[in-house]
Amino acid sequence: MIENNIRDLLFTRLKVLGYHLIRVKVINASGKKTLQIMAERIKDREMDIKDCTFLSKQISSYLEVDDPISSSYILEVSSGGLDRPLTILDDYKWLKGNKVKIILKEPFMGKKSHIGFLRGVDEKNLIILKTDEFEMNIDFPEIDKANIDINWAIENKQIN
Repeated sequence: MIENNIRDLLFTRLKVLGYHLIRVKVINASGKKTLQIMAERIKDREMDIKDCTFLSKQISSYLEVDDPISSSYILEVSSGGLDRPLTILDDYKWLKGNKVKIILKEPFMGKKSHIGFLRGVDEKNLIILKTDEFEMNIDFPEIDKANIDINWAIENKQIN
């Protein structure tokens, strides 16, 4: 898959620059291809317009050399936003204490979608989620999609 190839190409390079690669997504819409790169600074998990501009230039240079996308495309570099996706196991460690929405690949207790507070990752690398009803231990491969709960983020984050 092209997204995985681009992720592999950029992950270490961005880390050397002081950034964590959150997500790579290729979108084909109306005959136009867009490459979306979501990242954040490693030191404080923030991202501003200067960071986006800097990374856009760096990523463009890397992609020109390796050319993983054969056709023309638009490059978009952004932060994870308030509802930042959780894409790797370490995200569940770093974002402990945040309220998240996790969508499972298979239903648990009759539903796939669960909202609760991250309690971290245990010694078996199971993600601990405390919902209003119960605490659950989730194996990372069982997760289809996860994001910080946008409503909670808006209420609890200070926006500059």
